[in-house]
Amino acid sequence: MPTHYEILGAAPGANPEELRQAYLRRARALHPDHLSGASDELASSSARAMQDVNEAWRVLRDPASRSSYDRSIARPRPAPQVEAEDAVVDPDDRPYPPVMVDPAHVGAQVLRGLPWVAVVAVLAAIFVFTAFAGGQDGSGDSVTRWAGKCVGTRTGVGMVEVPCSEPGAELVSLVVERQSLCPNGSTAAPVEDSWLCLRRADGPGAP
Repeated sequence: MPTHYEILGAAPGANPEELRQAYLRRARALHPDHLSGASDELASSSARAMQDVNEAWRVLRDPASRSSYDRSIARPRPAPQVEAEDAVVDPDDRPYPPVMVDPAHVGAQVLRGLPWVAVVAVLAAIFVFTAFAGGQDGSGDSVTRWAGKCVGTRTGVGMVEVPCSEPGAELVSLVVERQSLCPNGSTAAPVEDSWLCLRRADGPGAP
């Protein structure tokens, strides 16, 4: 099983910024836009890979959990103890070769029956809420609080959260790093180092 560092494509001694950049590269490579026209099996495999990338980033981005993980992979794992009476000896003393199971193939079998639209929706949801969730500087974490909320502009205050029923309220559909990542039909508003993708709160799909 690959380590979290191998999943992100980073060295075990990488600093926090190098880990963050490695995570963003992997997340962008698995973005749904790169899977246009791909087979259901490839889309399912990419969804499973994105989950592994997210889990690796969750563990390694926090210094405490990363330290604990580093200790766990540094310790040699003890071999399982086998009771003499339960031991099975091959007559010609040759062990059977191990059977390798590809986790991505297992995920593909489970998701093979899902419609393509559902697979894309899963990939998009994973990417939106995790791929650009912010880095170690903490600014991304504060900006993502706007996702799914309605906002309005107040004179002298700027952008604030408002009830979605308020006239002129806009719904924050996405929080992204670049203005160009906002989907068609939405407007982009800069907040700190990120962009809020806005659409009318009373439009289709609004809460």
